[in-house]
Amino acid sequence: MNLQQTPAVTEVLTPKDWLRANARPVRGILLAGIGLGGAAGVLLIIQAGLLAWVVHQVLFDAALLQDVINAMVALPLLMLARAGLVWGSEQLGIQAAMRVKQQLRMRVVDHLADLGPEHLRGRSSGDLAHHVVDGIEGLEAYFARYLPQAALAALIPLAVLAFVFPLDLVSGLILLFTAPFIPFFMFLIGTRAEKLNQRQWRRLAALSARFLDSLQGLITLRLFNATHREARIIARITDQYRESTVDVLRIAFLSALVLEFFSTVSLAVVAVIIGFKLLSGSMAFQTGFFILLLAPEFYLPLRTLGTHYHSRLSAMAAAEGLLALMAETPRHVERTPRTSAPWARVEVHIQDLRFGHVPGQRVLHDFSLRVPPGACMALVGPSGVGKTSLLRLLLGTAKPESGKIVINGTDLAEINLTDWLRHVSWMSQNPYILQGSVRENILLTEPSAEYGDRFGEGAGLDELAAMTGLDQDLAAMPRGWDTHIGEGGTGLSGGQRQRLALTRLLARAISRKTPLLLLDEPTAHLDDAGGRAVLATLGKFVGKHTLIIASHDPRVRSMADAVAELAPEAGR
Repeated sequence: MNLQQTPAVTEVLTPKDWLRANARPVRGILLAGIGLGGAAGVLLIIQAGLLAWVVHQVLFDAALLQDVINAMVALPLLMLARAGLVWGSEQLGIQAAMRVKQQLRMRVVDHLADLGPEHLRGRSSGDLAHHVVDGIEGLEAYFARYLPQAALAALIPLAVLAFVFPLDLVSGLILLFTAPFIPFFMFLIGTRAEKLNQRQWRRLAALSARFLDSLQGLITLRLFNATHREARIIARITDQYRESTVDVLRIAFLSALVLEFFSTVSLAVVAVIIGFKLLSGSMAFQTGFFILLLAPEFYLPLRTLGTHYHSRLSAMAAAEGLLALMAETPRHVERTPRTSAPWARVEVHIQDLRFGHVPGQRVLHDFSLRVPPGACMALVGPSGVGKTSLLRLLLGTAKPESGKIVINGTDLAEINLTDWLRHVSWMSQNPYILQGSVRENILLTEPSAEYGDRFGEGAGLDELAAMTGLDQDLAAMPRGWDTHIGEGGTGLSGGQRQRLALTRLLARAISRKTPLLLLDEPTAHLDDAGGRAVLATLGKFVGKHTLIIASHDPRVRSMADAVAELAPEAGR
């Protein structure tokens, strides 16, 4: 997705226009579903006419069974055909909704990837999950039911009027006059319900975000004996959501009552008029019965639309949240990048770099550094002086306020980010472990590799594990490489997570031949022997790869070719 065009599009689109725009790619499927629903409505009219004829023949013309047997056989066949058409219409609506949801999820995920990790660091994971999951799921009823029903609410009543008007003008006028009252009151009540739906959606988003964040921090809450306080907060938000839900239900029941009232009164008026005409002999029984059979079906699509109208209101509220998310842009606008060459070696030259997470509070001030190709550079200094920030700047996920990072003579800001990341292997201070097996976590960068395959340079999976000490952890695991790991590394110790992440880093560095390795505290959570083994392994990469390591470990300083000491003064 082209981020440069997104803000211009989302700024002028209302939720209503946005929903219509997303319906265009599946217009053909929706029209086919509407066609099947319209065909079912036509069969309903034929069925009503056939039933009225059979009853008239039997009651008034004393017809025998053999006289109406063909019509009697046709009636259940018509019912089956109608059921099949209605089922097909519903299935096409569901298929259209599924396609829209799939496309929206891909666009939202692409947009989040374009925003980048730095932009999303301050966002609640629960809030994002609510928009991506619940928000998009909330659109299904709109595309699958409301849009097709809105078309059928216009087509089927018109088809009924086309049969009623030639038979009885008064009945047709009654139907025509009373029909607009249903959508009119539906609109009046819906205006109030729309505000309630938006409020309910915001409270649901707050509840979802708070609940997910509480689950993720449950251990910390237990340690600080704050679970009861958090439970009270969630209970308060839940009560607010419950109250807003009751308000929405109150409006929904009121709208249903109004729709049923008007349709019932209208049917009663039609029935009375037909009754008087039957008594006066100005109308045949077959005609009157046929109109009475059609009258409820005339109002049914309008009443059904009123039922699905709340799906539209929910979709509008969800679309408002998704539009706000899609309208977000990165804090730093990238210039048009130039694709870099496939560099086998990397030289890093940092010139007068300034960076701060908050404007006016810099962690790096006029920082300069040069790292020759194949060298190992250690970034040392107390916490908070910008070591991790510098690594993120080198990754390209963060942008400096001023100064530049030059890679092999080219400004990093002018290099295509995706292409640049192919040259980098990265291990963060808190590496994230995905849910899945140990093997799947290692093979993120080489998914086609199988157990025992060579990554190159004489290293396979077992050899990589031996380099980092992960082989000893695998020996203690019940299924070795196929042992399942929970989200975030649940079930692993801090040292095991660190060794797994290091193994993943080496797998990428070797298989992709990345010339630059960036590591943030690689010996954290490791004992003395494990730290020495990891640093000895990293030492084998010096000369072939450029290493930049941020660490408090004094052993990193001793193994490095050069040391860059970041002092607190750099942040002033």
